[in-house]
Amino acid sequence: MIIKDLSYEAQLQDYYLAYELIKRKLRTSYVSQLLNNISLPEIRDIHRAIHHGDSPKSGLLPAIDAIPQTRESLLYLSLFASLYRSASQIDIRTKMDVPAIIFAWDFFCDTFPNQIRERRPYGKVRPANFSEAWVIAQALTIGLAALHYCESCHGEYIIIYNSKFPPTCQICVMDKLRKTQSTQRVI
Repeated sequence: MIIKDLSYEAQLQDYYLAYELIKRKLRTSYVSQLLNNISLPEIRDIHRAIHHGDSPKSGLLPAIDAIPQTRESLLYLSLFASLYRSASQIDIRTKMDVPAIIFAWDFFCDTFPNQIRERRPYGKVRPANFSEAWVIAQALTIGLAALHYCESCHGEYIIIYNSKFPPTCQICVMDKLRKTQSTQRVI
C-alpha cells in the first residue's frame, strides 16, 4: 500500500514538473527525455491544454554553438549561466539541476521583460526562450560549454567550445573595443 502511494506521489511530481516546463514552452522532446513516466503523446496533449490548443514547436532543436550570434549575446548567455550556477545546490558540471534552471530562467525573464522573444527573429538577448536556456544548462553539464572566472574584471564568462567566438571574457573584449572606438573619435 505504501509503495503505491509513493509511486502515485512520484507521478504527481512528474506531472507537476511537466506542467512547469511546458508552461515555459520547453520543447516537448526535452520534457520527454527528462520524464520517462509520461509518454510523448501525453506531453504533447499537456502542451496543447496549457497553450490553448497550440501544437508544440517542431523542427531542429537548438544547438549550443549556434545560440550566440553576436559578442553581446555572449554577455547574456554568461549572465544566465552564472545565475543558473548560483541557484544550483549541486555541481552543474555533473548533473542538470532542473529547479535551478527554472529559477534562473524566471529571474532572467524578470530582468529583461521586453527583450525575451519566443520566436525568431531573436534579438541580442540570448537565451531567447526556455529551450535555449535548457541547452545552455545541458551544455554546461556535458562539457560543451564552461563558466570561467575573469581575473581582469572579476566576472564570470561562458566559453562555448567549437563556437566562432574565441574563449575570452567578452566583457573585457567589448570594454577594450569601446575604449578604442572612443579614442578614435577623439582623434
